[in-house]
Amino acid sequence: MSEATRKSTNGQTKAAPTVSDSGRPEDGTSVMPERRDLHFLPPAEHIDNWHGRGAHLTQFMNTLSLFFPAGERMFIDAVRDYRDQIPDPDLKKAATAFIGQEAMHSREHIEYNKLMDDAGLPAEKLDAFVWSLLDWIKDNAPKSVPLTATVALEHFTALMGSAILDDESVMDGSQDDYKRMWLWHALEEVEHKAVAYDVYEKTIGRGPGAYLNRAGGMVLATAIFWPLVATFYWQMTQASPACKKEGWRGHLTVLNTLFGKPGVLRRQVPEWLAYFKYSFHPWQQNNSHHLARIDQLTEEADAAYAAATHH
Repeated sequence: MSEATRKSTNGQTKAAPTVSDSGRPEDGTSVMPERRDLHFLPPAEHIDNWHGRGAHLTQFMNTLSLFFPAGERMFIDAVRDYRDQIPDPDLKKAATAFIGQEAMHSREHIEYNKLMDDAGLPAEKLDAFVWSLLDWIKDNAPKSVPLTATVALEHFTALMGSAILDDESVMDGSQDDYKRMWLWHALEEVEHKAVAYDVYEKTIGRGPGAYLNRAGGMVLATAIFWPLVATFYWQMTQASPACKKEGWRGHLTVLNTLFGKPGVLRRQVPEWLAYFKYSFHPWQQNNSHHLARIDQLTEEADAAYAAATHH
């Protein structure tokens, strides 16, 4: 068992989840997320090469951003569709905060993605494809499918967020505003990582049928998401002047970062596989100690935004 505390932006001390021997939060509600209305103004002149490891890793991160506006709208709608069925008032409150956080993420990534489009990268075209795909799923699949997909993709985003927070050398040398935005997103993904899962269990269930649906959703999400990421990344690098200048070795940098050292994706495989345990819960991977950083990052983001808008 482990326990950590943090302070919210209103100065009150909050306890991070105390995980029981069964691996499930003892209070049943995990961390209570908090909606933070933060603004970021990453400089447009760096959009093509802001990452400390070079232009190709910049485009990998930019590619991930392309999925957020439509993806987070799906997450919001999926949880909202079940919110009235949640029997636990604390979980209902957490669901509302989850929706608020995802709305902020979507807003900031829409602005971020526009910087790509303005720089001549194919962001608008790729973003439109994601919207059309998720709209088709929503219009043609049962109501439970978007929630199942949300639970699976929230596991992805929490793993990616934790990977950035666990080893900040991954972001060393990156332009401060872009780095700050990604760290904020990573922290909030960790903070709310169990909300959609808990909504799923409270409204759809925990029995064999619910498990098979959840596990199948992860297989399908993996099979769709990562090939799309690879395809989008290739198109982005082909359109990037900085990547053309960097040359083919930039792809090796990305592969090494993801699968070699530090191996951001390679190190996530055991936690990805843990999702298929019948007794899985997101807080079994208890990385709540990272949440102690939220207040400082919030203050830094507010200060940076104030300085940028006063110029």
